[in-house]
Amino acid sequence: MELIFIIFYIAMFLIALVLSYQSFKYFKTMWKFKNRKKDGSEDKDFKYFD
Repeated sequence: MELIFIIFYIAMFLIALVLSYQSFKYFKTMWKFKNRKKDGSEDKDFKYFD
């Protein structure tokens, strides 16, 4: 019975780890997008948002 809880906790930890990593990547991309240059020279990096 305790083995089921251990496996459950490990699975929840892995899911939380993946979600944290994806959130960090999204935050980093949005930070770069927010602080991009105003002349449009970096817009080629963000063409997938259009």
